[in-house]
Order: sequence, then structure tokens, then C-alpha cells
Amino acid sequence: MGKDGVEFLVGRVVRTIGGFFYVDPLTGDHNLIECSARGKLKQTVPDILVGDRVKYILEGLKGVITDVLPRESILKRPYITNVDLLVVVFAHQNPDPNPGLMARFLILADSCAIPYILVFNKTDLVGKGKADKLANIYRKYGYQVLCTSVVNNLGKRTLLKALSGKVAVLTGPSGVGKSALLNMLGPGLKLKTGVLSSKISRGKHTTREVQLLRINPRTYVADTPGFSQIDLEHLKPEDLAPLFPDFCDYLGNCRFSSCFHENEPGCALKTALDHGEIDPERYNSYLELLAEIKRNWANRYR
Repeated sequence: MGKDGVEFLVGRVVRTIGGFFYVDPLTGDHNLIECSARGKLKQTVPDILVGDRVKYILEGLKGVITDVLPRESILKRPYITNVDLLVVVFAHQNPDPNPGLMARFLILADSCAIPYILVFNKTDLVGKGKADKLANIYRKYGYQVLCTSVVNNLGKRTLLKALSGKVAVLTGPSGVGKSALLNMLGPGLKLKTGVLSSKISRGKHTTREVQLLRINPRTYVADTPGFSQIDLEHLKPEDLAPLFPDFCDYLGNCRFSSCFHENEPGCALKTALDHGEIDPERYNSYLELLAEIKRNWANRYR
């Protein structure tokens, strides 16, 4: 309660449209409140984002946001705050998993310092044996992996448990079934799902905007627009190798502390590669990403 007797309420922004913010109250019946931002607040908080916890007052059936509470985390692509978990989704098939693109998404997840899990969807298309083989490869690399299928609800209980009480973001390329997964978790959502283009093996973008969807009173999930390119401009070249968990046992053992693990003599990572201890596909993905990051940094100083 404010000094003038006005009651301040607390909620979470779940959607933004044209200068209006739709706030889910943290208590009560969870009916969304359409809010505007108080003029003074705009001077101190340039942007109110999906995921923000806010204070607001009611004026009739609508609200006015008076303050944005401190953010615990921020995901910059897409912009969502206070994220507790990233769920990186790929498909076992249709589209087939692309190792280079997977490395890019996992690097993004690792560099955000937000806990994450890797989900392989559409398990029904390949069968349990082939699905387990791929999943176990990435488990060996050190990732937490879950296999799912919306056809037979495979993994539903485990995924719901992982999401429980969290603000989670599903991310991954188009066509892997993110919206279908959300419909499995919350049948009442009835999100639009798409089909894969047979010509280019790419999914159609069924998600057009970022919004938080409430699975239950304590659990929110964001379906994000699928995309195939993720920039890594925030990373320095030396930041990359430690973001590959399967490389970490070899880092720090190279002849040169500044080793980028390309062609330097005495590189422990290259030695491990030659001995079959590092997957060549993973190493090639690393080299591709390293070259891109180096180009990014070179362009900054032109």
C-alpha cells in the first residue's frame, strides 16, 4: 500500500503490443491486466520487456505500471527477462539435426549463464534405438538431454517436471516442433503448428511474436520465433573453446596459454582429436564458429 492509500500490485509481463503491456498478476485469478507505463517510469526504464516483474496500480479494469523490479537475468535474442531455463529443441528427423547449428544454439545457451537442457523431438520418426544413440552422444559431451514425441506423449512428464515453477524459453530452428511440444504440455494453449517445407527442409514460422504462456500458476514457457542464424558477436575468440564441455578436459594443457586450437604446435586439443578422443564433427563446428567470431572482432577494429 502506498503513502496515499493506493494499492500496489505485482505481476509478470507476458506480452507487449504497441505500447501496452499485458500483466499476469502473481496472486489472484490470473486474468491478464492491460497496462500502460507511467510517464516517469519511461525516463528510467527505456524498455519494459516480456518476463519483467512489475508493480502496477489498477485504474478501473486497466492498470498503470509504476516500477520494474530488478531483473535476475536477460536473454537478448529474443528479449526476455528473468529466464530460469532454456530448452534447446531439435528434431531427430524432419528436419535432420545439423551439428553445426546445434553447436551454435548450445554455445548461445552456455554463454547466457542460464541453465539449459537439450531436447530431441519427433522421436517417433526414428525409433528408440536410433534416438537413444544420438541422445547418448550428446550426454557423453556433458549435456542434459531429453527425447520427446508429441505423437505418444513421450517425455511429457519429465519435461513438465524440469519446467515446474520456472520461466522457461523454448528455442531452436523452425520446424522442430516447439509449438507442438507446448500444446502437449498445455493442451489448452492450442498453438498453431506448421509443416515442414518439402522443397527446402525448413519449417514454416508459426510463432510470430514472443510471449509467455502459463502452463500452470507457477510455470511459464515462451515459444520463440524459429530462426536458423544466431549471431555470436558478444563472444571473444578465447571465450569459445570453454563453451564446448567435451573440450574442457584438454584446455589448459597446451604449450601456449593463448592457443586457439587451430594449427598451433603442442595443442592438447588437437592431440586428443588425432587420438580419436574428440569428435571431428564437433571440432569442425568449433573451427567454423571460431572463424566467424574472429571476423566479427576484426571488423570492429577496421
